[in-house]
Amino acid sequence: MEMSALHPNVTVRGAREAIAFYEAALGAEVIDTITAGDAVIHSDLRLRSAAGTSTFTVAEAFPPDSAAPEPGAPTSASFTVPVADTDAAWRRAVDAGATSLAEPGDWFEGFRQAAVRDPFGHRWYLVTVAGSVTAEDVQRASDAWVSGRAGA
Repeated sequence: MEMSALHPNVTVRGAREAIAFYEAALGAEVIDTITAGDAVIHSDLRLRSAAGTSTFTVAEAFPPDSAAPEPGAPTSASFTVPVADTDAAWRRAVDAGATSLAEPGDWFEGFRQAAVRDPFGHRWYLVTVAGSVTAEDVQRASDAWVSGRAGA
């Protein structure tokens, strides 16, 4: 079993469809899949990005122990994928069936981001960050974003 330092467990309704989506939208590779009858109770996927390799699990929701997010409802967690080309990654995800939450745009020089919601309710950020970006740059951009929302 292959796992990265942080190995999120993504719970969905329709695990087989979600796995196919993550392959098409993010280029994820299936490592293994474990089933109980027709239900995918565990699968490990590998995601290679501009920042390296990560793994995550996709499994069917099994209430009351686990629940999938409601598509369109607010989420309590999201996933950020560093990519070489934000625009191309966003296009790939949307073409695979994701809903665009934010088209690719520059937060500031060296930091380009887009956001999508997958068909299973999870939010994904696709980001390209230049090596010259500092924590102070991100703080300034975040402060400007928050002050812009205060008037909204």
